[in-house]
Amino acid sequence: MPGWETRLFLITYPAGADGSGHSHPVPGPGYVLEGTMVSAFDDDAEEIIVAGQSFQDNASFHRVVRNAGATEPMQFVIAYTVKIGEPNTTWPSK
Repeated sequence: MPGWETRLFLITYPAGADGSGHSHPVPGPGYVLEGTMVSAFDDDAEEIIVAGQSFQDNASFHRVVRNAGATEPMQFVIAYTVKIGEPNTTWPSK
């Protein structure tokens, strides 16, 4: 699509890492490569996603996203298709 690009990310969360509290302006399909992810959007219940499972990042507030493992890393791939120059993730201002 003219004016849009697809970005593919390989993301690793160390043991116990937490990336909660950000938003996505567009949805993104993902796949957990190793470890266990805990995820929840807006007021939804927390979901457990383990290695070998796919997931969908919603275009909304990512209230919870963390590595459920206390000793092992969690790694996933995710893709976003966004307008060129626009962010795929936003963090609240402090």
